[in-house]
Amino acid sequence: MESTYTFSFLTARDMPELHQVFLEAFNDYFVPIQLTEEQFKTKLKRESIDPAFCVAAFEGSTIVGFILTGLGEFNGKPTAYNAGTGVLPDHRGHQLTRRMYAYLLPKLRESGVEQCLLEVIQENEPAIKSYQATGFSTTRALDCFRATKDELLLYGDEPEDVAILPVTRPDWNTYQHFWDVEPTWQNTAAAIRNTPDEKIILEARDASQELAGYIVFLPKNGAILQFAVTPDKRGRGIGKALLKQAMQQIIAPALLLINVDAAAVDFKTFLRRRHFNRFLGQYEMLMPLV
Repeated sequence: MESTYTFSFLTARDMPELHQVFLEAFNDYFVPIQLTEEQFKTKLKRESIDPAFCVAAFEGSTIVGFILTGLGEFNGKPTAYNAGTGVLPDHRGHQLTRRMYAYLLPKLRESGVEQCLLEVIQENEPAIKSYQATGFSTTRALDCFRATKDELLLYGDEPEDVAILPVTRPDWNTYQHFWDVEPTWQNTAAAIRNTPDEKIILEARDASQELAGYIVFLPKNGAILQFAVTPDKRGRGIGKALLKQAMQQIIAPALLLINVDAAAVDFKTFLRRRHFNRFLGQYEMLMPLV
């Protein structure tokens, strides 16, 4: 007998149940994702997830599918970010993703949201086709890199005229002038400010105290969220020195860079020379609502 599904928005009280559904839905994913309760709560905060805009598919009173929705700005436009779409294995094949978006989109438009954003693993063809059918199109390719501490190649002299020090007041406006590409949703300044995890920001300054580069990372899990050197000071060992200082303060056994724009060719070359390995590719997809 064909299942009958209903759809509804969630509340903060639903988040513990949704965590359990999340674990089950992503247990057999291309890259299995298993978050502890604390990690799930951190995800909700870091990615600006609003329960009132999270839609769930129900069979009876049981959640069998969901879209986690974060709200904020991306490239200057009010944006709804899909922080995770999950459907329990027994309920796949019923176009629940498209049906949940059909339920969600009117509320987003009424709330002034101008675009929807998400990332999807490049090999996940069923999900890509579903998102394309919903109205999404690919905006860029993304690469994910990892290196264990003992793999990192950071030998060589550090620049003598550069000091690397922690800062508590990051200068986001200046940092963005160092970028070759824009960060993805989870790595924006807003996401970094929102995350409850300990974060460390190191700046490199030359002898005249001019800012030459910076790195933002989470010492507990080794994630590097932003990392850049001003274009006119590259090739002098500043990036390597920043990375070395970060490695010494990271507790995790490996360093991660998630969702590096594939167009950042020079930066990816730098990472490979340091012995970072690409372990996953994603597509960023966007759907305009206006």
